[in-house]
Amino acid sequence: MCLVTWMPTGMLDWPGRMAATVFLAGCNLRCPFCHNPTLVHPASPAPVYESFLEYLRARRTWLDGVVITGGEPTTDTALPAFLDDLSTLRIPAKLDTNGTRPQVVSSVVEAGLVAFVALDVKAAPERYAEACGGADVWPSVAESIRILLARDVAHEFRTTVFPGAVDLEDLVDIARSISGGDRYVLQQYRPGKTLSPAAASVKPYSRDQLFEIAEECSAYISTVVRGA
Repeated sequence: MCLVTWMPTGMLDWPGRMAATVFLAGCNLRCPFCHNPTLVHPASPAPVYESFLEYLRARRTWLDGVVITGGEPTTDTALPAFLDDLSTLRIPAKLDTNGTRPQVVSSVVEAGLVAFVALDVKAAPERYAEACGGADVWPSVAESIRILLARDVAHEFRTTVFPGAVDLEDLVDIARSISGGDRYVLQQYRPGKTLSPAAASVKPYSRDQLFEIAEECSAYISTVVRGA
């Protein structure tokens, strides 16, 4: 497993729960606005997995969960075994995913290995390749969306509102397409350290703009703004 690092506890990555967060390296997309560029390329397995499990064993009575993020966790073939370990410890898992591996999403949900799934919807379908660095992955993401809408697992859909690939009007169309889901999260884009140097200078939408469009999106699915 390409487990690069982990954070002991926090409540930001799984709101309402005290959870540890693990970061897996390797991603099949090249989103220009990615804020974890060091995790995009697969890493040599770091010797931290056993120490992380020891940490969990010692704290499993009060830890509310583990968040698995990246990179893109579903590209790691060791993910199911990792989730099995968490299940054995009776620690719930939250999976952050870009949705491009619907077969993996379906299998871990069907097996009851995840308690929550956060699925990124990068952009409107016609702009998906632009948002993902050229990768035409919308059909796979659409299938993952269908899986979450059809299965009994807690979930949220998330869009990082990057002006270089997402128009505000696109968000309403996305909200309409995920109607029936648990929650839609509009994440404020923050320029800075990004995969593409050009993305670092893109000016974000204002807080007021995000809250205004979130209200429109809420006509189709409960929508919140995060990070603004």
